[in-house]
Amino acid sequence: MCSGNENISKGETIRIHCNKCGRDTNHQVLMDYCETATDILDSASDFTLKRIDYTFDFNYDYQIIRCFGCDTISYRSYKYNSEVEDNDGYWEERYPAIESKIKKGFKYLPSTLIQIYEEVIMTYNNNGFILCAAGIRAVLEGICKNKGITDGVLDKKINNMREQGFISQQQENIMHKLRFLGNDALHDLQIPTKEEIDAALDIIENIIESLYEILGKASILKQKEK
Repeated sequence: MCSGNENISKGETIRIHCNKCGRDTNHQVLMDYCETATDILDSASDFTLKRIDYTFDFNYDYQIIRCFGCDTISYRSYKYNSEVEDNDGYWEERYPAIESKIKKGFKYLPSTLIQIYEEVIMTYNNNGFILCAAGIRAVLEGICKNKGITDGVLDKKINNMREQGFISQQQENIMHKLRFLGNDALHDLQIPTKEEIDAALDIIENIIESLYEILGKASILKQKEK
């Protein structure tokens, strides 16, 4: 039998991750609704023919919370199920999802590439690693197009980026590795590991820094006379 109660944890302080602050902060539970139950999962007889009931328990607490640091309001559900083996049966769900990767605020990146990049970060934070790899490949395509290199497939475009002096030989080799990662995800449905995506994101962010951010910052420096 399931029963529900309102505001069991209202007013409590919990320390959890805040996306806006980018770290763990204290949060206050503004309101909540808690469901609890103990039900019979199965019933069987032992060797004495005595009936034995196997039960399971669950406790789901649905909360509206507010960060003490930035006042951001979000949703959290804190759940327990005796049939779940991981983490002693406890787990947490959040909305918006916890951002383990914070997007960088690129100032000089074209708006179309910013949108693709931010969607890649959002996909990463929702553990969509196949789509994340495809998105990184799309960023590569977008960079080539923005630099005026549009002929041929991506393989040739990356080579032309180096031939026209936009990137070094080392950067070309690395960009091809990103291309392979995207190809494997798109064409062969090979799921990249989190470690591979972490490295790929660091690389693409560094490429953006070298091709856009550093040049953009350099353009605002005053030209000094010799």
